[in-house]
Amino acid sequence: MRLAWILLGSLVATPAFADEPAVPAAPPTPAAPATEPAPPPPLPPPPIVVTPPGAMTDYRPQPMQKDIVVTTDRDRDSKNIAILASIAGAGAIFAGIGVYFNLDSQDAANAVSPRMPTGAAWTPDRQADYDRAHDSGIKAGIFYGLGGAALITAAVMLIATAPGTETTVIHPHYAPTVAPTPGGAVLGGTWSF
Repeated sequence: MRLAWILLGSLVATPAFADEPAVPAAPPTPAAPATEPAPPPPLPPPPIVVTPPGAMTDYRPQPMQKDIVVTTDRDRDSKNIAILASIAGAGAIFAGIGVYFNLDSQDAANAVSPRMPTGAAWTPDRQADYDRAHDSGIKAGIFYGLGGAALITAAVMLIATAPGTETTVIHPHYAPTVAPTPGGAVLGGTWSF
């Protein structure tokens, strides 16, 4: 109980005497600025190990577990290229001849078929132009077909006669090794084919 009275008395500050003036409280003193902790000292450098020039260091490579597989594309031989080029060239020539006959047929058809009715009589010259237009149209279709067939044949032969690939398996005995030497390094290894 006594402790409760002491706490109560300390919380409630009442002047003991009404005549005495209240003493002003002292201004608070500023707190000292916080100082940063000092950085830790630097770590010492790692020790340098010097190998004498005559000492042997073990740089033997470890055996490899997997084989190395190399796949390469074969080249076409010159005979195959010449045959394909000649077939494609023949197709282009046939298509060009087809264009010639197509233009001739169109010219003859325009001569026979005017845009407006003329009322002129049908003559043997007009019949010859009509026959030429028909014949040139048929020849154009034939040469277009031959040129297209030759180009398609060249494309199919290009795909069908592809030389394929060649696979080589390398059985390494040891992995490649890099060994430091004075003034550089040495790269080495052994393989069998």
